[in-house]
Amino acid sequence: MSRPAISPPGNRAAGFTLLEVLAVMVVLGMMVVALSAFNRPGTGALELKAAAIETASRLRDLRSDAIARGKDRVAIIDVNARGVAFSDGRAPVAINRAIAVDVTAAESERRSPTASGIRFFPNGSSTGATIKLSSERQAYEVRVNWLTGRVSTRVLN
Repeated sequence: MSRPAISPPGNRAAGFTLLEVLAVMVVLGMMVVALSAFNRPGTGALELKAAAIETASRLRDLRSDAIARGKDRVAIIDVNARGVAFSDGRAPVAINRAIAVDVTAAESERRSPTASGIRFFPNGSSTGATIKLSSERQAYEVRVNWLTGRVSTRVLN
């Protein structure tokens, strides 16, 4: 007894097999991944912006703490250690090695040739400072106004 063929020879329906469709999907997926690597912003730019925002935010918190507790609070920026430490015991801010750090602060708050402080007073004022964080293409400036203690951030280029 012979079995009939599922489809008679020469009468095959035109179309793609599952294997062909999967192969095309894999190739398209690899192309999307490869192209997306070229279109996203560099992680250096994202880390730079995050470092500027984090530093400014933590300085604002330190100022608020000085006002609330009625005690001086100090942030110490160490260019060599790549970080910002806080006198109230908060965790320090670490700055990536790819980011250049430049600090201009009051001479009275200079701790060493590579470390400077920013002091916040209970009345809200501060000793003032400017922290410049930069990479090869972009730079941010975190400014602390000496009179008001206001902390601001701006893009430089």
